[in-house]
Amino acid sequence: MRWNPMFGLLKIRIVILAAVFLGLVPFVASEIMRTRADMARQLDAMNQSMMQALLRSQRGFVETRIEIERLSETIALYDSLRHMSAADCNDSMSRTLEIQEKVERISLISPGGTIYCSTDPKAIGVYVGDRAYFTGAIASKGVVWSDFIISRITGRLLLQSAKAVRTGDRVDFVLAIALNTGYLRQASLDQFNLPLTYGMLLDAHGKVLDGGPMPGVKDPLSETTAKRLAEIGTGLVLPDTYGAGGNVFAVTTLPGTTDRIGFGVATDQVRSVATRAMIERLALVGLVALSIAAAVLGLLEWLVLRGLRQVVHVAERVSAGDWTSRITQTSVLPDLALVGRSVNMMLDSLQASVNTDPLTGLANRRALDTFLLASLNRLKRHGVGFTVVMIDIDAFKPFNDHYGHGMGDDVLQLVGATIQRFARRTDEIAARYGGEEFTLILTETDPEKLRLHLEALRQAVAAIAIPHLHSPHAVCTVSIGYAAAKDDDTPLAAISRADGCMYLAKRKGRNRVEGLPDDHRDLELLAGFMTDVA
Repeated sequence: MRWNPMFGLLKIRIVILAAVFLGLVPFVASEIMRTRADMARQLDAMNQSMMQALLRSQRGFVETRIEIERLSETIALYDSLRHMSAADCNDSMSRTLEIQEKVERISLISPGGTIYCSTDPKAIGVYVGDRAYFTGAIASKGVVWSDFIISRITGRLLLQSAKAVRTGDRVDFVLAIALNTGYLRQASLDQFNLPLTYGMLLDAHGKVLDGGPMPGVKDPLSETTAKRLAEIGTGLVLPDTYGAGGNVFAVTTLPGTTDRIGFGVATDQVRSVATRAMIERLALVGLVALSIAAAVLGLLEWLVLRGLRQVVHVAERVSAGDWTSRITQTSVLPDLALVGRSVNMMLDSLQASVNTDPLTGLANRRALDTFLLASLNRLKRHGVGFTVVMIDIDAFKPFNDHYGHGMGDDVLQLVGATIQRFARRTDEIAARYGGEEFTLILTETDPEKLRLHLEALRQAVAAIAIPHLHSPHAVCTVSIGYAAAKDDDTPLAAISRADGCMYLAKRKGRNRVEGLPDDHRDLELLAGFMTDVA
């Protein structure tokens, strides 16, 4: 019997195929074990992610309370509130509410317990003298907080702060500020990067005060689960325990209250995703094993190396100071494409943090320098003019010395927010130059329009009416100087000329807007300032 080479090749193919499939057996077993381990890690990561999100929510709640208490202390300094008419009081409180997204309502309550001034007209005349927060404020010299209670005005849940404002030992009125629970709810939900199945507010006994199943979830929260969440106060209820079913629940107690916030996430999706990932990996390995290994490996090698080379290139450019460099090539491999998107998102976030003043939210000095240099280059090449504006809070050091740095930070934030409203165009910028100094780069160069625009800014700051005992105007004001940029300016020259005009505003009494002067004496003052700067 003659040996058939074709039969031998067939046997070789069969042996190779058998070897391939036998080689896949350990891989299949390891994939099953890996899937179980991955599933356990993902569930553990989910638990940790939920607890971290709750801790962030808890910190956010504490920070919000601190902000509200600072606002209470600030409003309590308004001596004019003791003598205002009800209409003027309502108007003043409404203006304050406009810049406070975390506040739902501000009210003044008479010592007898009746609301006589409020940002909500429906609150006028409502009696709250039997509320615990009111009686607590009367008995305390600080800010008192309630648990979540039902509003007698709107019928909705609210969290109320109260502070008694006194003259000596006599209570003039009680300042009540209601926290915007809608803002608090959304801020808590925003902390989670997992699809939630439940989100609720519970009292100390497990009663659901607000929330419950998320849209699309049919099963209500079981009483056993709610009771367990109330018992542990802060922690986790794992799947298949205490009526949790396929959900993991996380709960924490809100600081300063007896109430809890709890959230649930379904774990079924984690299990199905892990199983599907295992099947996909097995299928992929099977296809690769039956394909031309060298070609496939070569193609994958080329794709991986190309993506990694670009990542290295972007990293080098960022290290050299080029924060605009990004990964532009999208890999056909999902994992590398995800890496590219993640790197770009991380760089976007870092660039925003590098260019933003953390206190005011305005552009910082670094971003201002970059923007100013680009504007000067545009002026030199294309003749696109612009104006540099320098703004300084008058007598800010005495304010800090008298009221404290916490109040000083509040003033910087309020003034910064006001300045930001006066740089609306995309080719304009509002920045914190340093300390209590701010800078605007505006496209307007017409002297009359510019002066009117900056006068409106000066008046807007004064209209905030922040009390200032060391100011001749009794409130915080700003001095503003401006000067049009020249095509031969350096960034320092453009800033210094506007700074000199601000110096004139300071010398001429503060709370003023000054441009380049015509008066001989003012010119001498400006020349002396520019000489000192040089």
